[in-house]
Amino acid sequence: MVFQGIKGIAFDLDGTLLDSAPDLGAAINVMLTDLGAEPVCDQLSRQWVGNGMPKLVQRAMAHAKLCSSTYEQAFTLFTDAYAADSSSRSRLYEGVAPALAELHKQGMAMALITNKAARFLPSLLADFDLADYFSIVLGGDTLQEKKPHPLPLLHVCQQWQIKPSELLMVGDSKNDVQAGQAAGAQTLGLTYGYNYGEHIALSNPDQVADNLIELAQQLASTNQHV
Repeated sequence: MVFQGIKGIAFDLDGTLLDSAPDLGAAINVMLTDLGAEPVCDQLSRQWVGNGMPKLVQRAMAHAKLCSSTYEQAFTLFTDAYAADSSSRSRLYEGVAPALAELHKQGMAMALITNKAARFLPSLLADFDLADYFSIVLGGDTLQEKKPHPLPLLHVCQQWQIKPSELLMVGDSKNDVQAGQAAGAQTLGLTYGYNYGEHIALSNPDQVADNLIELAQQLASTNQHV
């Protein structure tokens, strides 16, 4: 399938543009250690990423068998640790920077739709020189619902005054694909990132790609023939 009639692209952040799991995992380990639990390896904490920070903390607490009554304390410990250092271990995935630059050059409207809390986004986008690419930035707590709910995608469509079918949702997780499908958008699933140990193809996106360069090249070719 070739994407047709795309007027805007919504990107996920964690696991799609940015490999942020090492910094999230470090903050989780600060939280666990402060609560008297054993730290966990990066491979394990990666499996907990994707549904927002509250769910990440809950999964870590369940693994460590911490009492749910300490959730508020745990969440504060985690967010304080992450706020102190959210980018030193993270990196852009290969191909992200040139792909975004090419799409920007093509004049493509781009939005960021992430389940990460909104207060962490300005510094992260600045640290990785991403801020200028996105005309809309939505965190997991910006609206009343977050992915896999379609509301954030429909909000973007409304702001851009485009049909949902003219929006492409790009992400590494079934949350991204399900949100796109529920909104009526086109979907691209990436084979890397964080998807709970499942291959993204199992979520049936319209296309699967190994990197974002493929998307930029495809849209450039499509636009040349319009």
